[in-house]
Formats: sequence, C-alpha cells, structure tokens
Amino acid sequence: MTQIVICANNIDELGGAQRVVHLLADGFHRRGHEVTAVGVTPYEPAHPMPGGFDRRVLMPDVWPKKSAQTERIRANLRATAVSQLVELLRTKGHEPGVIITAQVWSMEILADALAVLNPAARARWKVIGQYHGSFAAAASGRDLARVQRSYQDVSIFTALSVEDAVAFTAAGLRNMRSMPNPLAFWPAQPAELSSDEPTLTYLGRLSQEKGVDLLIDAWSLLADRHPNWRLRIVGDGPQAAQLRDQASLLAGAERIDWLQPTADPASVLMDSELVAVPSRTEGLPLVIAEAGACGVPVVATDCSSGVRQLVGTWGRLAPREDSRALASVLDVAMSEPAWRREAGARAREEMHRYRLDVVLDSWEALIARVLQ
Repeated sequence: MTQIVICANNIDELGGAQRVVHLLADGFHRRGHEVTAVGVTPYEPAHPMPGGFDRRVLMPDVWPKKSAQTERIRANLRATAVSQLVELLRTKGHEPGVIITAQVWSMEILADALAVLNPAARARWKVIGQYHGSFAAAASGRDLARVQRSYQDVSIFTALSVEDAVAFTAAGLRNMRSMPNPLAFWPAQPAELSSDEPTLTYLGRLSQEKGVDLLIDAWSLLADRHPNWRLRIVGDGPQAAQLRDQASLLAGAERIDWLQPTADPASVLMDSELVAVPSRTEGLPLVIAEAGACGVPVVATDCSSGVRQLVGTWGRLAPREDSRALASVLDVAMSEPAWRREAGARAREEMHRYRLDVVLDSWEALIARVLQ
C-alpha cells in the first residue's frame, strides 16, 4: 500500500481535470492504496463525486477574482491553503508517499508547502507533476513559464501525449513522461448508429477556449442540408447566455437542444450519432476517448497533439478556429452513415489502451519507480 495525495485546483467541478482526479483517486483506493484528494479552493456549485477515498479542501472560502479589494483576502486564503497542506503532509504517517499535482496552481501551492515543511517530513514525499493542457497552449500563454518554475525539481513530470512530452523536454524540463487520462467507463456494447433522428452532440464546458461559438456557426451552415439532424449542447459555463443568444439569430436554432452538465456522460454519448469537439485549445480531451469507447465517431478541431493522438485513424479533423471548415468536415461526416459505423468500430478498438485498469497499471509502475 502506498500513501498517495492527489492535488487539484478544486475537486468539486465537473471539469476534465477534476474527473481525472476522481477517477485516479477512486482507482488507487480500490487497489488498496491510502488516497487523499485535495482541492485548493472550494467550487460552487459543488458536484461531489462518489468514492471511498479521503477528501480535503484547503481554503475555507472560494478564491475570489483579483482586484484591489480582494488582494488581502487572496493573500490570507493562500496562506491558509499552504498551512493546511503542510499540516496534512506532516501528519500522513511515516512511510514514503507520492503527491500527484494535476494542475499548475495546485503545484505552486504545494511548492510553498514543501518549502516550509520540516526536512524529515519533506524527504518522505516524492512529487509527480501533471499538465492537462497541450504544450502549444502552455507556450501561447503564461503557463509555460509557471510550469518551468514549478515543475523543474519534481521527480517526474507527465504530459498527456508523447509529442507534448518531447516539446516540454526541449523547453528545458527533465524527467518527462507521457501519461494519458483514463476512461471513466467502458460500455458493454457500442452505440447503435444511423438512427432516423440522428444527433450531433457537444459535451463540455461553455467557455471561449472550447469553441462552441464556432460549432453554432457551423451548425447554421449545415442545418438546412440535414433537416433530420439535431444539435445537442450539454454543459454550462461563462458563455452559456451568450451562446444561446448567438444561436437564436441563426438558422437551425429550433433544432438545438440545450442540456445542463451531466454526471453520466455515457448515457448522452450512447444516444449520439456523432460528437463534435470544436475547441480552440485542448490537452487530451476525455470526451473524445469516451465517445470512441461508445463507438461514436468524432469530428474535432486540430488544436493539440492530444487531439491528434486520440482521433488517430478513426475520427476526422478540421482546421482550428474556422467555422466554415468545421461545417465542411461535419457535412461529410453527417452525410456518410457507412463511414460513421466503420469509424465507430475502429474507435472502440483504439480506445482499449485508455481503459482505467490499463492506465492505473501504468501509474502504479511509475509510482514504484519514483519510490525506489
């Protein structure tokens, strides 16, 4: 049994990183490890996920947006988070353990905690860092500099794809490995495609980086050509109202169904004919792997190495940030039921390597190596 602490920015959101944290925590717990999932800040509204592992939230209140009025509040909350994490690591037994940091901010909080932890306690913990975005996304913003600072001295730093691991290594990070996100489910049977009323599904956060506005534009160009299809948008986020307003002015609005986030993505995907992933930036998006596990083909934008790795030979890629090109690729996919059935079958075959037990085996081998 190994002591494992998994840290994320929060552990109560229905986001991709949070789902991975819960999958790993529950998987390690079921294999007999002592697991604690740690969120830096609370998240509202909270979406507690099942599992018998321990859960901790370091801050008593939600992390506020940066402003002159919140500067002192943020400083106090950060100090509280660091002290709470120090106490947690200090009291977690006396055997060597592993800390997995799923997001950059949680790694920055951990770095502060390790800096003040007494040397004997600090020596017991090995750190495995993760980055859930792509290298391209990190390099285009401020994340790369944060990653280079925070992950320089960790035992292992994992990227979601081989291509990203190579790129991070070239940027000066050492001890790189690739480690995919695991699937939460594996349906016993694939979805039945080619229904009389087919559905094109988007499942994810309604935010700028996810490109849902591009999908709505593309749908408006497609709707009249495919009168029996419906578009289903499942999710919530900061652009929800804006996206509804956008859709209301365009063709096909009457055939868009808006659904709230779901804790059961399998049921949504099994009832889909085709899945769209129109993102501007991604890491290794779980929804592509989950659609593939259900035998549902995917059209995605070519926005990261992780997307290319997942889509492989069975999905179709469209240029990033181009709604007309996305419409063109979707049009072909929606017009070819034989391709959808063939692509769905190949997807099931290729997604076996992302099954939870396979990924957990890789994690346990990596942890054993770190603790040697």
